[in-house]
Amino acid sequence: MTVLNKEMKENRRVELTIRVERQEWQQALDDAYQANRDLYPVDGCAPGKATRQALEQAYAPDVFYQEAVNATFPRALVEAFGREEILVAGAPELRIVDIGPEGFTFAALAELYPEVKLGQYKDLSAPMPQAELSNDDVDKAMEEWLQAHLVEQERDRAAMGDEVTLDFDGSVDGVPFEGGKAENYPLLLGSGMFIDGFEEQVAGIRPEEEREIHVTFPQQYTPELAGKAAVFRVKAHRIVRRSAPEINDAFARTQGFADAASLRQAIMAAALQRKEAQARDAFADALVRQVLDGMEVQVPDSMVESQLTGLLQELESRLMSQGASLSDYLQMAGMTEEDLRSHARENALESARYELAMTEIARLEHIQVTDEDVERRYQEMSRQFGVPVDHIRQQLPPMQLSHDLKLAYARAVVVDNAVRL
Repeated sequence: MTVLNKEMKENRRVELTIRVERQEWQQALDDAYQANRDLYPVDGCAPGKATRQALEQAYAPDVFYQEAVNATFPRALVEAFGREEILVAGAPELRIVDIGPEGFTFAALAELYPEVKLGQYKDLSAPMPQAELSNDDVDKAMEEWLQAHLVEQERDRAAMGDEVTLDFDGSVDGVPFEGGKAENYPLLLGSGMFIDGFEEQVAGIRPEEEREIHVTFPQQYTPELAGKAAVFRVKAHRIVRRSAPEINDAFARTQGFADAASLRQAIMAAALQRKEAQARDAFADALVRQVLDGMEVQVPDSMVESQLTGLLQELESRLMSQGASLSDYLQMAGMTEEDLRSHARENALESARYELAMTEIARLEHIQVTDEDVERRYQEMSRQFGVPVDHIRQQLPPMQLSHDLKLAYARAVVVDNAVRL
């Protein structure tokens, strides 16, 4: 990787022209070929057995360029800006200048990291909340535990309070609409997750029964559906009623405890640990608030946008894990994506201010994150979540984890040097 040119632009921006040389480029192309060769059949060759040269001749010389560029950009960017000792805010704008077998050249336009003026961040003070369990806390802990250990009972006819796994396919005037179709969707009758009248009409359905549901979208909904009548074809599959178990000695033994008293004691001990963690978090949050209030900085728009994109991606991932999509969520909430971005912008600004403050503390305190730190954290997360390290590494790349650890270490500097009132 070679930095060919550095040019300062207006509005605190800088553009680097970066060259990825032949050796690195050809390695990236080979990696792209190895990862994707099964996707490109070639006459006379078994699937995945054609050489890279054969695939490039059969399809195009640049068949693997996009994949290789995507793999090369991040490392080249970090190395180039690091070599020039430039800190940037947000993701750079990238454009290809030249590309071919000998390598490629691209330009990266980025907003410079802002000047951060910190106030006091050591020897701060804040109240440490008392970690005690009230009667309400005890009741809540028991209820949460019971809700996490519900007993399922199969039902042959759905009633309000049952969960029905169903397929549905909606249409307006016979025309399907976006977000109106799903398979094996778990719907809790009475939850109010669907528009008025839908869940009530599902009540009474039997497993594998099909029926039509007639509803009208509310006026406060997405413009293309607001106030319109819709028909949903639904088919039920599994119907279950979940209920809380009775905590007695027999049930406690099924959970690995000697008796009901031991089970209750374990639930209370876990609740107290959570209360203590909440107290520590509240103490730390109060200290961080003092740091942010004492900081002077002009937060770049690109940094806010980057944080906003991250927040929305996190929301979309949570929705996907629940079997829903962002479009489903927006329809249910009667919002547009622009409405959602507007509502989330304040949180994105606060996240950007936090990152700026912690990054500046890390710089002042000469905080470094080693490869050993990153690997140790991967191992801790693997044990905590019961997920293989390789899976976590795919979801959370080492570069991002290293950045997160640096912010966490900086936060620890604030907390460890504070006074508890």
